[in-house]
Parts: sequence; structure tokens; C-alpha cells
Amino acid sequence: MNTSGTNGFQNQKALHDAAKIMVRVRNPRRLLRMIVSLIDREIGLTHASFLIYERKKSRYIFVDSRGTHRIPIQLIRLDDTNPLIRWFSQKGPKSFRRDCLTYESLCDWLTRPLAGQNVEPSETLRAQWLDLKDVMRTLRASVCVPGHYKDELLGVVILGEKLNGAPFTPAEISFFQTLASDASMALKTAAFQDDVIKMNRELTEQQKLSEEHIKEIAALRKKEQETYYEIVMSLAQEVYAKDPYTSRHLQGVERLGLMTAEEMGYDLSGRRKDILVASLHLHDVGKIGIPDRILMKPAALTDEEWKVMRLHPEKGAKILSPLSGFQDVAEIVLHHHERFDGTGYPHRKRGEHIPFEARIIAVVDAFHAIVSERCYKKGHPVEKAYRELKRCAGSQFDPGVVEAFIRVHKRLMDENGRAQTMPSVTS
Repeated sequence: MNTSGTNGFQNQKALHDAAKIMVRVRNPRRLLRMIVSLIDREIGLTHASFLIYERKKSRYIFVDSRGTHRIPIQLIRLDDTNPLIRWFSQKGPKSFRRDCLTYESLCDWLTRPLAGQNVEPSETLRAQWLDLKDVMRTLRASVCVPGHYKDELLGVVILGEKLNGAPFTPAEISFFQTLASDASMALKTAAFQDDVIKMNRELTEQQKLSEEHIKEIAALRKKEQETYYEIVMSLAQEVYAKDPYTSRHLQGVERLGLMTAEEMGYDLSGRRKDILVASLHLHDVGKIGIPDRILMKPAALTDEEWKVMRLHPEKGAKILSPLSGFQDVAEIVLHHHERFDGTGYPHRKRGEHIPFEARIIAVVDAFHAIVSERCYKKGHPVEKAYRELKRCAGSQFDPGVVEAFIRVHKRLMDENGRAQTMPSVTS
């Protein structure tokens, strides 16, 4: 975990991108949990938690909490009478901020008048502050940031103290305000989509789908397709946060995979290209579920550790299977470690029974592993990687894919200069 605060916060782009994606996905809770995990790891807090509004029961629940002092989310439910919910739901004196609440500012309000202002809080207001202080102390909260949709409170980001003891900066507070706002928009959008889907089901049963409703449903489906690549990158960010060396070569891997497929006559029009790109980006997403002590081990793995590592294709497929439109990608991710001779895993598929995209990933991924420098080995020359791919053609790899890949890579080497092993070119 990065506990430096400032340095960790330089990596906030992944959080920001994921928050934007939430606005356009049907079930944002998975990404909310991912964001809480990223906050916990990148910034270094005693805990990071996300409170959201549960429409069906008219109450607020914790969708996730991470950190050494994480909140027992299954045991705590807040209704609209809770002081924290009341404070962020009601309008009050403009002198006292309601777009963010820090424990430090709350203590200041209770001990002295606001600097430069003739504001004397009423006894009612002071009583509210005392109640708020008790709630924040119970939640071990240093900062609370509300998320509104119009005037409706839909979520609260709750943050503990920084592990390094540093205060939150205005830039960090501003970022969490944006994050809370995006999350609230996502929750509202998801609720709207649920309503549309329910309406669609009822109207279908009655065979009374109007043209207007059909257009609404089509628009939702189109919006989901538009976020395809964004979702890919958001999920991949989790893997690269644990194994960052791969992110430096991501664009090169994508380009080489696409060019290899094109070299073999693969149809890259429309959705087929989307599926291949998503698979190239996400084939190792299952490593999210592999312990860091194994994933980042600077030495050879033991037999028992390899058994755990070999679970990542199945874990990756399981992560992707609930996402609409990712069924084909999940199937490719599941089989990207199969071998052409049928001795791979997890299902020992052979030859052309292995998805074509998975056979391409196997070659590109192996080449990448051979030439890349890691903490426990130096990268090998390109010529040695070519020899290794040819040696394993027919056993580990599809011979046709190996031949096409080497032809493509040699062309790119000539274009970019032979010093560059993984050309950083975009598709």
C-alpha cells in the first residue's frame, strides 16, 4: 500500500476514470467496490468506505469498506434521522459547509466562531454539531463527502485518517467531491435503467411496446456499447496496479495482437475487433484474485504457488461473466493458457478447439514475457524470443499464429528501429 498520501494521489486517474464509467453502467456497485479498494491502496487511509441509498428500504447502507479500521458494513444501517444524513440532506446557513464535512472543522465550529464572520450558532445548531461529532467518532471518520443528484442525497464517501498523519489537501477534497457526485449520478442512472427494464418487461408481456419505449431501450443499449473500452481499461487498471510492468507495453501488445490477427485474415470489422482488443487487455484480469505474495514474488514459484497462479484464467472468466456483452471475452480469457497440443489448462483444449483469439494472446503474451525485464530477470533479445516461439510452435503455440506474429513484429521493428522490442503504437 502507498501510504505517502501525495505520491499515492498522483495515481488518481484510475479512480477518476472508473467513477466516470459508473455513470454509464447498469450495476455500478462492482465499480464502487473497486474504487474503494483503489482509494485504500493508493492513498493509504485507516479506512475508506462508501455509503449509498437503498431505494427499496429507504435507508443508507455501506457498499464497501477497506482498511485496518474498516467499518463492519453488514451491521450498520442509517436512516434519514441519522445526524450525518440529516446534515447533508437539509439546507442550512451558508457559513457552514454542507458539501464536505471534516472532523477538524466540526471541532472548530464547536470551539470558536468562524473567523471574520459575525456568526453565532444557535443552540439547535450546536446540538446538531455535537450529534455529528459523535457519529463521526463512531465511524472513525476524518472526512465525509456527500453525493447528491439534484437535492437528493444518494451517497456519502467516508474517509478515515491518512496513515502518514498528513491532512487532506483542498485538491484531494475537491477530487472526492467529484467522485461522490459521479457515484450519485451512477446510482441514479442505474435506478432509471432498472425502471426502464421493468417497464419493458411489463409492456412486452402486454404486447404494448410503443415506439418511444423501444427508442429508450435502444438508447440504453447503445450507451452500454459506448463504454465498452472504458470498462476494459478500468478493470485492467486493477491488474496493472499490482503488476505495473505490463502497463508500459499495453498499447504495443494490443497493436501486435490486432496486426497478427489481420495478417491471418481475421475479420476485424465491428464487434470482432472489440472482442479481440478486450481480450488482449483483460486476459490477466483474474490476477486480481491472486495473492500479492505470489503475484509479486521475485523468484521462481513453488508447485503449490503455481497451482494458485493457474487459477487466474478461471477467476478472470468469473469476473467478466456477469458483465453484459463480455461473454465471448470471458470464454477467451478462460482458455488463453491452453496449449496447442492439448496439455494446457484449465480444460486441456487442443488445436482449433482453442478460441482463435486465445491462441493469439498465448503467443503475444509469451513474447512479451521473454523480452521484458522483471525484478528477478533481465529481458532477452528479440532473436532469442523468435527462436523460442518457433521451438514451441505445434506444442505450446499455434504454428500459424507464430509465423504471422514474427512477420508482423519484424515489420514493426523495421519501422520503429530495432532497439524497440515492443513498439508503442496505438491501434
